[in-house]
Parts: sequence; C-alpha cells; structure tokens
Amino acid sequence: MHRLLSLVFLSVALAQDLVVDLPDGTIRGSEITFQNKSYYAYRGIPFATPPLGKLRFQAPLPPEPWDGILETNETKSCCIAMIPYGQQSEDCLYLNVYTPARKITEKLPVMLWIYGGGFFIGCTDDVSGGPFYLLDEDVIVVYVNYRLGMYGFLSTEDDVVLGNAGLKDQLLAMKWTKNNIALFGGDPEKITIFGGSAGGISVGTHIVNPKSAGLYRAAICQSGCSLTYIDSVIQDNARQTAYDYAKYVDPTITEQNTTTEIRDFLQSLPTEVLTPAFFTNIRTGISIEVEHEDAYVTSHSFPLLDSGNFNQVPLLLGTASAEMLSLFNIVNVDIAAAFFDWDVTTVIPSDLLLKPSINATEVGSIIKDAYVGPNGSFSENFGAVVEITSDLTFVKSTLKQAEIHSNFTPVYLYQFSYRGSLNSLPIIEGAGKASHGAESLYLFSSLSDPSLTDGDILIRKQIVRLWTNFAKTLNPSPDATDPLLNLTWPQVSPNNIQYLDFDDQIAVKPNRKERQMAMWNDVYYTYGQQPFIGF
Repeated sequence: MHRLLSLVFLSVALAQDLVVDLPDGTIRGSEITFQNKSYYAYRGIPFATPPLGKLRFQAPLPPEPWDGILETNETKSCCIAMIPYGQQSEDCLYLNVYTPARKITEKLPVMLWIYGGGFFIGCTDDVSGGPFYLLDEDVIVVYVNYRLGMYGFLSTEDDVVLGNAGLKDQLLAMKWTKNNIALFGGDPEKITIFGGSAGGISVGTHIVNPKSAGLYRAAICQSGCSLTYIDSVIQDNARQTAYDYAKYVDPTITEQNTTTEIRDFLQSLPTEVLTPAFFTNIRTGISIEVEHEDAYVTSHSFPLLDSGNFNQVPLLLGTASAEMLSLFNIVNVDIAAAFFDWDVTTVIPSDLLLKPSINATEVGSIIKDAYVGPNGSFSENFGAVVEITSDLTFVKSTLKQAEIHSNFTPVYLYQFSYRGSLNSLPIIEGAGKASHGAESLYLFSSLSDPSLTDGDILIRKQIVRLWTNFAKTLNPSPDATDPLLNLTWPQVSPNNIQYLDFDDQIAVKPNRKERQMAMWNDVYYTYGQQPFIGF
C-alpha cells in the first residue's frame, strides 16, 4: 500500500513538473526516454495563429490564448512540403522545447534549430532527429516549424503579398523563445540559433536583419550562410511565379489580373486544389520585398555583411568536404563533366553578374583552369566536378562569410570530412568523403541509427561537445585540457582562414582552399558588378 501511494505521489509530482504556465495559456509536456535516459519534451506548442484563410501567404500572427491545460506531448503536423511525408497541414506553426529531465537550478543556454530542405521540404524532429545528445551537455533545444514552398514564400513583389512568410515564421518563433524560454529553465540571454542547408541560409538571413537583433547572442551556419545564393532557394521572379501558380489552377488567368485578384484567388482554394501546383517545377524561395513596415528582406546580404551592417554575433560555420557528392546519385558525374567541358560558361555562378562587355567564355576558362589546370578537363577529373559544384553551391560563400565576418566578431570555421556508418555514399576518386548535411547526422539522434563504430561515437561526442561549448561560452574549445577534444579551435582572421577538420582525427588546419578563393575573389572583383548579390 505504501509503495502504491509513493508511486501515485511520484506521478503527481512529475505531472506538476511538466506543467508550464505561458502568457497565452498552460501546457503540459511529457517525459520521454532515449537510450535509458529521461528527458522532458514539450511538443506542439503554438507560437502563432494558424495561417489559414486570409492569413495564407501572410506574415504570422501571435497565437490566440487558450483555456485549460494544453497537452503538448506529441509533434504536430509538418508544414505542407513538396515531398509528402508524415502528417502535413497548413496548421503547422508549432515548436518543440526539450530540456534535461531534472530540476534546473540555474538557467541553461538555449539552442534553436532551423531545419533545412531547400525551403520546399522539412519538418521538426520527425526529420531532423532527436536532440538528446545535445541535452546531455546541459543545454535546452528548441525546434521550430516554418511554412514551405508557396505557402511560405509566395510573393507578388508588392505589398499585397510581401513574401518570405516562412522566414517571418522563424522570426516569430525566435521572439517566442526569447520571451518564454525562462519558464522552461532556459536563459533568454544565451540563445544560439543554428541550422543546416536552407536552415543555415535562414540563420544567415537573420544575421543580416536588424529585426532579429537581440533575439540571440550567437549563430551556427551549417552548409549555408548569409552569402549563399542558389537558384533553387533564391527567387528573382517572384511576381511571375505567383501568376504561374494561379494559371496552373485556372488557365484563364492572365497578366491583366491584379495581384490582389491573384492573392484572393489563391487564398480561396482548398489545399487539395492548391497543393498539386506545389509539385510542379514552379519554385518559390527567398525574395526581395518592397519597402514596407512589415517587410523582412529588403536587400541582398552581401552589401550588409561587407559594410558591417549586421548583427555582429560570434559565428561558427562550415561545410562538408564534398557537399555535392550526393548530387551524383541523381546526376551521373560523367554527364556533368561533359556539360562543363562543352560549355565553360556553365561554371560561372548565377550570383556573379558580369560587367557589360565582359567575355563570359574568358571568365569561365579562368574558373575552369583553377580546378583542372589550363589543359585539363572535367571528364578526366571527376573529383574536380564534385569540388567545383560544392564550391559553387555552399563552400565559397561560407569561406567568404568567414573572411568578412571575422573583421567584426569571433568566427570559427570547420570542414566535416569524416566518413562513417551514417554517411556512406559512394566515393568518387579525388573528391572528399562527406556529403551535404553529414554533420547533422552526428549531432542528432535517430532510432534508426545503424550500429555505430568507435569512430562514429567519438566524432559524435566531439561535435556535440564543440557545438554546445559554443552555445555556453561563445568558444567551442574553452578548455584545452578537455581529454575529449585535446585542442584549441582558433578563430578565423581575414588573412588566415584556418579551420577545424573533422576526420578520423580532428585537427586544426591552415588556410582552407586558399588558391581557389584567391581566384574567386579576383573573378568577382575584376569581372563582377557591384554590389554583389551573393558569393
């Protein structure tokens, strides 16, 4: 009888521990177990009003208050994505908060994760994996959902639909975290935002945006940053894209229809009619908004970063050693090589707008020579194909951001080169071993993880320790005697782009891609129109 009463009292005490009184209402989380350890999870907290009806495509509004106790014990629907997985809905603006399952006697640092997926796929921990290894280092982790594709990035390039609603979802979630995380034991003055791929680009966008100032004190960009400019995630013809979506549903629509008519028409459609247009090749992404009090992105990032007109927070950033290795599971590397050799202008980045009268073939030849030599060809060097496609997408922009950013605040640069059981893509001779997003596989946990080797476990412990050290102290290696790391990760300086290489052993290395970056700097500044729109 006494044992039964003890269990009852313990259950009641635990339920009380999991109740949090928010300004909008009361929630109750749950205790979850991973690898025989317990954690507290608050999954499905509304941080915005559901963006339905007239709120479709618009900036999010704060949530409506609720009565009673809201059970936050499961992840809510993913936002509608281009690739169907799990439960998806327009009613998706929820976030998850994870904390260590114990009484917290002092406020813990907070890490807010923004998922990637090209702004057309992605979700919270249903996709990214669990944060439990991070929690073991005494931080609190927040996952946020944000709208994707047309739902999150439709724009009419005027004040009818400003655009970038998905980024504004992230911004509202960041504000929510700043205002509420203390109620979960988090320190609102020690928030680090971090993300991978499109999530890294999102973090980079918040870095150069004054409206996010003060919401975080540090940032981590994984394979994507402020200067990353990729056609599939940047939208230069947003107005036309909005019309194309409308015409897909109703071919009688023409350019004579006003943008207000286009918005009203697209808002009137049920998701089962509108969403199929999402699965076409009509793509949306970040766009430049007209000047407006509610606008968020009104300039390309390069001039803001270059002038120091950004949120000058410490930054940790990097890429994998072979970012686009995964591409060549879809596109045969020999086809890409032949294409580059056939038309050398195809190696010119889409964000490099050439000055008038510049010979594009001359510029393309300079770029090609930096990768295969004056008499070389990509068809004889498949490793160079992986290298140049990786540099064009994520690497050179990351290195340029590290260089510029380090003029203002501490910057820590990495390359993830480790090849283990979690990233086992086919190897291409001459290319690196780790593809896009490989580091995230080691940061987050998954119930479907294969049996990990001793090397896998070590690299996981090291990257988790370094990331959480940065969130705690703004220095990823504050203790050079830490036996897990046994190193000091030096800061980048503008003239020394040194980095930490994650491989079978982690090691500091000097001047990453010095020769190629010298070429890229020369090409941009000699042949490109300024201000640059990316790098």
